[in-house]
Amino acid sequence: MVWQYFTKIRYLVTVAAISSLLGSVLMFFIGVEKTISAFVYYFYGHAFFGEDVLPEYLTPGDLATVSLAQAIDVFLFALVMMIFAYGIWYLFLVEDEDKERLSFPGWLKIKSIFQLKMILGEVIVFILFVHFLETATKTGYANLTLENLILPVAILLLSVSLMLLRQGE
Repeated sequence: MVWQYFTKIRYLVTVAAISSLLGSVLMFFIGVEKTISAFVYYFYGHAFFGEDVLPEYLTPGDLATVSLAQAIDVFLFALVMMIFAYGIWYLFLVEDEDKERLSFPGWLKIKSIFQLKMILGEVIVFILFVHFLETATKTGYANLTLENLILPVAILLLSVSLMLLRQGE
């Protein structure tokens, strides 16, 4: 009797899927804003929204590069949120017999929560990498301190742990 109610509760996953999809749409808008900022930095030499306090030694090309790297980062996260929304919907709400009829590409056939977590972990490593590049560019490579090098070491450790997890899959 309890099992009957438990199977109905799985439809709460719809809230997570819709929320993730809405978050993905928001991230796409943020990515577009970062791309527009890159053009404004390059052609006009200042921020698109608001006023960033940036070092004066950065050229407009440097600022555009950092902004485009951030845009790639944001777009990637938006795509992962979309795949996450699809993945939890597919895993929890699509019946097994319907999964065979759906014609999705192989890379979109989410088989487990572990696969979703691996995708998210890989994106987190990439986001941290872009953050380090942004920090290194804004502070200048010659001005990096020992504290600034903690992040690349953490990225390396996370990458190795993801690689080991993937081998154990």
